[in-house]
Amino acid sequence: MLSRYMTMMLSKKSIEYNFSRIFALIFGITLYLATTAVFAQPAQRLLLSGDIIAQTQQLSARKQLDVINSINSQRSTDAKSLIDSLEQQHAQQPLANIDALRLTLLRCVNLLEFGEFNQAITLAKQGEIKARQFKYDTARPYFMQCQAAAHQSLGNTLQEQQLTEEALRLAKRYSEKQAIVNSLFLNSSQNTSLENYNQSIEDLRLALAIFDEAQAQFQDWYLVPKSYLLSEITNVFFSMGDLEEALHFAELAYNDPSTFGKLNFAFAINLARINMAQKDKAQVLYYLNKAKTENSKNTSEKDFAIGNALLASIHLYVGDYDIAEQLAHSSINLLTKYQEPLYVMRIKRTLAKVYFAQHKDIQALSLLNEIIEQATELKQFSDLEEFNQIISQYYAEQNQFESAYQFQVQRFDAAKQAAAKLNNAHFMQFKARIAAQSEVSTAPEKPASNINQNLTITALIILLLSVGLVLFLARRPQRLNADTQEENQQQRIDHMLSNAKQGQYQLSLLLININHINLEDIPFMIPRLKLTLREQDQLFRHNTDELIIILPHTSSMGAARVVTQIERVLSEWKTGIKVNIGMASLQQLDNFDVLVKKAVINQLNKIKLQETPPNDEH
Repeated sequence: MLSRYMTMMLSKKSIEYNFSRIFALIFGITLYLATTAVFAQPAQRLLLSGDIIAQTQQLSARKQLDVINSINSQRSTDAKSLIDSLEQQHAQQPLANIDALRLTLLRCVNLLEFGEFNQAITLAKQGEIKARQFKYDTARPYFMQCQAAAHQSLGNTLQEQQLTEEALRLAKRYSEKQAIVNSLFLNSSQNTSLENYNQSIEDLRLALAIFDEAQAQFQDWYLVPKSYLLSEITNVFFSMGDLEEALHFAELAYNDPSTFGKLNFAFAINLARINMAQKDKAQVLYYLNKAKTENSKNTSEKDFAIGNALLASIHLYVGDYDIAEQLAHSSINLLTKYQEPLYVMRIKRTLAKVYFAQHKDIQALSLLNEIIEQATELKQFSDLEEFNQIISQYYAEQNQFESAYQFQVQRFDAAKQAAAKLNNAHFMQFKARIAAQSEVSTAPEKPASNINQNLTITALIILLLSVGLVLFLARRPQRLNADTQEENQQQRIDHMLSNAKQGQYQLSLLLININHINLEDIPFMIPRLKLTLREQDQLFRHNTDELIIILPHTSSMGAARVVTQIERVLSEWKTGIKVNIGMASLQQLDNFDVLVKKAVINQLNKIKLQETPPNDEH
């Protein structure tokens, strides 16, 4: 009896010991996964170092690539030197395929920084072919994004938008968070240029929401700096005329750790311009001095020339006309050498304003007539509109109203052509999205192995083996239907929930009661609701009285903003009834029925709060 008891006790201790060892193993793996990506980020001390090239070359090839990724946009010349060095090393002693592929990608991004757009397009196409050959399909969206950025700079709108849409589709398919952030950033830039500000802000909100996850991605490829996202938000608010929000986000960007090198100058200029619009001359002077200091550190002649052009416009505002003239001439000479006609044309506009301020009217008018001819030839209608307005205003101030009227007519004609160009760009954006959707409709090819997914699956297998067969059997198998055209509504919903769980991103559900809407109004109301949603959001008719909206990549805060937009649409059908929209956020163990129940409870809680009278205070 005693022997049996001792055996049982020893067995129990053995089980407890083995369990503790398994727990320690799982904890260690989890800690490794959580910290690997963090430690992979180069130290800020290295990124700001004066001898960054020498220090970086002492690191492994993979860590050198991490440094290049971090400085490509801010210290482009140093990044180019490191890329040149690694390419020479690769020629003598080949790098691993994955490192060689990433080196090609970072070279492509670096070419964009130096204005070598056609070279970037060629290299990006070669990189995508290599990604297929090496079986690293997860790298393909990054090369598409490099192509898209090059086409954007060359003004090839349709190619840019088609590539951006396809890159985003592949990024989602492979759960590449870095590529998703990059595509959302490109999308937001497109939408800002097309004056589609609401969609631009939504793209940026989503990119910021998943930025930390993207930064922690196990296999790094390329990730746009966070300060770029904040800067784009600044541009959107500035374009909308919301100077207070523009100033807030500009200061956030200026103080972000990812802002250094060239970005310090760019954000100092942005803050000066915003304060110019707010007529705060003291702050303009403060940021002008900062911008001058940062521009003097510029090692790229072309970047230095562009910096001088921007500084000239600020000096003009504060009344330093001679300095502004000197900087403008210097910039024009350098950028003419680099064959940048658009930059030169716009700097000449600044120089013409300087001449007017110096009472050199003949020189100013001669210069404006020259760039009007150039803008007409280049079909830069927005520039043409502004140039005509400057001359028209001058003649009006001189009481030469006939000449003022003539240039005002030319201005309105240019504005009309600019609007037509904008509408055409909107159409091409729509066409690109239709093309991307038709790609999704075709039977997808078998996905290549995803490095991030493989690592996650390995960790999950260890976890499942440690806690036993019961939990393994409890896991509901996830099945994806290859033919999306034949999916019914419920399968599509389950597909979206499954993707969110596997991709580990946030998803929200909205439940809208429409029993108070007239039946004949519903066919008109639903298209209006869809206009408030993003392309990836889906609206379903749950039953005769309810609509369901699925919002991928959306937190509860983001869903609350969508609710506000939907309430505005519903208010167009005035019924005198307050519509309560239920919200629910997806958890790992939730299915569709559970999500709907959560939304119903949320809906009932809102009704209860409305019906409960406020407590009297005595």
